Amino acid sequence: MKVPTKYIAELGEEEKKELKRLMKEDPSSRVRMRAHSILLSNRKYSIDEIVDIYEVDRDTVSIWIQNWEELGYEGLLDLPKSGRPPILNEKEQEKVKLLVQKDPQSIRRVVGQIKKKPEKK
Repeated sequence: MKVPTKYIAELGEEEKKELKRLMKEDPSSRVRMRAHSILLSNRKYSIDEIVDIYEVDRDTVSIWIQNWEELGYEGLLDLPKSGRPPILNEKEQEKVKLLVQKDPQSIRRVVGQIKKKPEKK
């Protein structure tokens, strides 16, 4: 039994241009993959064909298409993830970055040094 498929609405030239840019230049591999999938759908690749290309679940590709239709470019981005709050505040993080650049082999020692020194205000 053939499973019905859906395609995105026809893309304008500016949308295609921006999607191609995202596909090539975005730092997130997931955003690049989603942008490419939208371009493939525009070229009438079926969901199953995109699934084969990216080796993801059919529902995943369907959600990518739905997110594009509802949210546009925002639908390609990852949602913020919750997690443990950072151990260091922003100022301490900047200090760590500078110290690690000087001595990249001792990250734990650098973090320990930052936490031992009381923050001067």
